[in-house]
Amino acid sequence: MRAPSPLIEARNLRVFYRSGSIFSRPRWVAGPISLHVHRGEFVGLSGPSGCGKTSVGKALLNLMGTWEGDIYWKGRNVRHASQRELRPRFGWISQEPMLAFNPRRRIMETLRETLSVNRVTGNAQHRVAQLCEMVNLQPGMAMRFPFELSAGQIQRFALIRIFMLDPEFVLLDEPTSSLDPINQAQILDLIGEWRRHHGLTALIIAHSQRVLKKVCDRLLYLSATP
Repeated sequence: MRAPSPLIEARNLRVFYRSGSIFSRPRWVAGPISLHVHRGEFVGLSGPSGCGKTSVGKALLNLMGTWEGDIYWKGRNVRHASQRELRPRFGWISQEPMLAFNPRRRIMETLRETLSVNRVTGNAQHRVAQLCEMVNLQPGMAMRFPFELSAGQIQRFALIRIFMLDPEFVLLDEPTSSLDPINQAQILDLIGEWRRHHGLTALIIAHSQRVLKKVCDRLLYLSATP
């Protein structure tokens, strides 16, 4: 029997940056790397600081344009796909979850806007209340401003902001790096719980292989670019 094709796949992916003149030479920061993630799978990506883990993740979601190689979503090259069509299927939590929220707006306003931009209909407040219960938050906390919340609470709302869209694939970039050990364990448990109930597929980036081994089916290691 033929093995199912990956949900997302990168072949000979190389990531670079440019600075200064448009005629400047590219500065390679990662790759070449080939990887794949099957539906329902959790894959961990680790490596030393500065090896380009985050850049690889952004390239996979086509959040940056300075990359070479091929990236496939369900067998379709993302260079030839509509980003408006693909973007709602991806979720991304950065190393700084606070950046997902406007400091001048209440959490609920940002969550409502996220649903509106992605054309998700229904009662936003009810949806948020359900997800708050799932991640052990009081629904009323959504009426607070980001600076009124702890790091652990902000990270939970960052998870809500992604999970409320029911993405098919999620990139979690150091999802516990800013948390204390108790909150780290709780966040990992919440991610695992969502996976069990909703069939989540994810690439999890972390410096610590110990963290990745707790939740991932297999690990990849990214070496520093010479």
